Amino acid sequence: MTFTKRSNHGLSFLTSYTWSKALATTDTAGPGDYSYNAQNIYNVAADYGVTAYHTPHDLKITWIYDLPFGKQGRWLRSGAGNLILGGWSGSMIHRYQSGSPISVTATNFDGQALFNPNLRADVLLPPDQQKLTDSITDPNRSTGTPYLNPAAFKNPPLTDKRVPIHLGNAPRYLPNVRTFARYGEDFSLIKKTDLPFREGMTFEIRIDALNIFNRIGIAGPVTDVNSANFGKVFNKAGGPRTMQLGGRITF
Repeated sequence: MTFTKRSNHGLSFLTSYTWSKALATTDTAGPGDYSYNAQNIYNVAADYGVTAYHTPHDLKITWIYDLPFGKQGRWLRSGAGNLILGGWSGSMIHRYQSGSPISVTATNFDGQALFNPNLRADVLLPPDQQKLTDSITDPNRSTGTPYLNPAAFKNPPLTDKRVPIHLGNAPRYLPNVRTFARYGEDFSLIKKTDLPFREGMTFEIRIDALNIFNRIGIAGPVTDVNSANFGKVFNKAGGPRTMQLGGRITF
């Protein structure tokens, strides 16, 4: 769904919202992905499920506002007011997305036994019991903060030579449990000034603030069921606020 509002008193914006579900047996085109990532290349249909890029909700808002001053505006169309306040415009990009799907894996087996390095875990509990909390705000970087429920998954049984007795029954990606939502806002402030040297010559100064609200996301959990830290989140994600200043002459 897309909504567009063109200039009205200097304001224009574009809003797009996507509600989707991506299902497939692989995440990329071509046979190579099955050879390296399929749990059982002889039964590709068993890999059918949500993909790594399955993002149910994705909202993006972009707006541009031209300040009503200067010769292109409603006030201070000439003189010092035009030089100081004229030509300014602001714009912003807002992006809000669902988290990414989680793949729960098992590694404590002999990869040569199946000629395949990939084995998924066994799922023991229903989706409403597969995580311990709905949100984490400040993960413990030393010991980790629990997110996935260790009791909900286990390593498939192995022989004494570490050969899997059966393949894991977990889907490629859990359909109802994912990492944390991502939010971001980037802001730009621009001033354009006409230069008197020739027609169409302008000078532009621009200030960009990426991640202007300094939002910090939460990283995904440890997903190997054989890890002592399985299901824990240790880190935050995303960069800090970044600002830059630039100038440009157009002629």
